[in-house]
Amino acid sequence: MNRANRTGRNDPCPCGSGRKFKHCCGKPNDPAKPEASEGEVRPCGDCSLCCEGWVKTRVLGHTIELGKPCPYSSGHNCTIHDERPKEPCRVFFCGWAERNSRLPEWMRPDRCGIIVLTGRSIWRGLAVDILVSAGHDPDEKLLSWFKERSVRERRPFIFQQNENWFGFGPPAFQQEIAARAKRGEPLWS
Repeated sequence: MNRANRTGRNDPCPCGSGRKFKHCCGKPNDPAKPEASEGEVRPCGDCSLCCEGWVKTRVLGHTIELGKPCPYSSGHNCTIHDERPKEPCRVFFCGWAERNSRLPEWMRPDRCGIIVLTGRSIWRGLAVDILVSAGHDPDEKLLSWFKERSVRERRPFIFQQNENWFGFGPPAFQQEIAARAKRGEPLWS
């Protein structure tokens, strides 16, 4: 998504809150969270899929590749949770566990096999959700839920099936995601 399509800090927030983007989903060190506001964060419980190598990142000098768990993961939790670094650990937040998340209970990543990154990217002023396969491709129930939400809230999403990436939303969004995937470019920023 090029810079021309991004929401400016003083523009109205694309989540529809009526607040400026910088005071809502665009707060520094607070990934865009249109579903989030004041309230409780869901506990992760035994879910630690974010640390199991489904999301490519770097932690304390260690490159986490797809299929390679974080060296600080026990397989059930983070062994350095209290001392974990700000980037990427403290700023990453699973869409299911966000404050006042509207994602249903059954979408907890270890239950549905999908990590949902809510509104981490903006396309032409619209928040974009990303569904990262974490052991399972999204099933029809999950895709139907996101498709209905996308149409209702004008909220496109990107998802993975059979190791390929797809976009759901306006035709121009779908075409852009398909072209980026074909060229091997990042699909979100």
